[in-house]
Amino acid sequence: MKKIFIFLFSSFLLLSRICFPGDDSLRIGVLIKVQKCDTKVRGNYQIMLPYTHQILSRGRNLNTEVRAIEDGIKLGSRKFQVFGIEIIPAKDGYIYLNGRPYRGKVRFINEKGNLTVVNVISIEDYLKGVLNYEVAHWWPIQALMAQAVVSRSYALYMKKVNKDKIYDLTADVYSQVYGGRWGERWKVKRAIRKTEGLVLFYNGEILPAFYHSTCGGHTDSANHLWNIDIPPLKGVACNFCRLSPHYRWKKKISLGKLREIFIRTGYHVEKIQDIRVKERYDTGFVKSIEMKADGKVYTINAREFRKIIGINILRSRRFLLRIKGKWLYITGYGWGHGVGLCQWGAYGMALKGYNFQQILKYYYPGAEVKKIIWEKR
Repeated sequence: MKKIFIFLFSSFLLLSRICFPGDDSLRIGVLIKVQKCDTKVRGNYQIMLPYTHQILSRGRNLNTEVRAIEDGIKLGSRKFQVFGIEIIPAKDGYIYLNGRPYRGKVRFINEKGNLTVVNVISIEDYLKGVLNYEVAHWWPIQALMAQAVVSRSYALYMKKVNKDKIYDLTADVYSQVYGGRWGERWKVKRAIRKTEGLVLFYNGEILPAFYHSTCGGHTDSANHLWNIDIPPLKGVACNFCRLSPHYRWKKKISLGKLREIFIRTGYHVEKIQDIRVKERYDTGFVKSIEMKADGKVYTINAREFRKIIGINILRSRRFLLRIKGKWLYITGYGWGHGVGLCQWGAYGMALKGYNFQQILKYYYPGAEVKKIIWEKR
């Protein structure tokens, strides 16, 4: 531990500037393929055709319902025979979607008769609605600053990955949880402001800056889950997340209930005789489990096993299994996929006096923090 301490305090990430093509906007899929969306704007607004400067209508104080119809978009009693519309509030105004306020502008897209609602917003404003849902706003400022850089990096990485789709990220746990203006807190905005434009890079490319709640002792390698094999995402030992309420947890499931779960997911078993960990990675995460049922042996990938059991029950892939009587006992460590930043580890490091650069250096070894300067085309 002493060596890690000396290494971190003697090694700082060198901040440099990089000109980046494009603009700083993100497209967030707030509602995906729904029937309708209650929409409200206080003050002046414009309705435009997406991706163009064509104004379809102007108005003031909108309060209506938006639907996708067979040949376009219906806004209250008005029909627009187009694939989508864009509602843009006046400067500094907000648009309310199902009662929740959002900054920026909103696209309503007709996807084969369903409505997809996309909030188009600057990345810095987007982060204001993310951080409070991903970490606690009362955490130390250095932990919040680390999260701001990580969330910004992840969002820009997904912007590149999804450039040909109608949105870059969704607003749920499958991307980053985004709550619009309701999620904003003053300390969160301070952390975003203090790290404005700072992004993680590796080999000249934006780093896929994955993160999770609690690693439980060691972060995992990205290539155990995805086709990503780079040094910053190989996994590191972590002794900083012990304050997490998810560091160690226990669950138990009756073998009868376990059988029902497996049957629902396509495993036609009558009696489970045994279930145990078969292989484990050197990071401590389980690679596969072995189940004996009805005289057969099943080998199941740990990622699939977690989905079968339920990700809120089997909180991570760091676990021990034991059958006793008619019960399966699970002792687990951590919460989440385990790759990249351990959020509770960042919290623990910040409490010990590490700054956000040192936190990022530790969890993403070999990555660089650079300040993006946008070059609008």
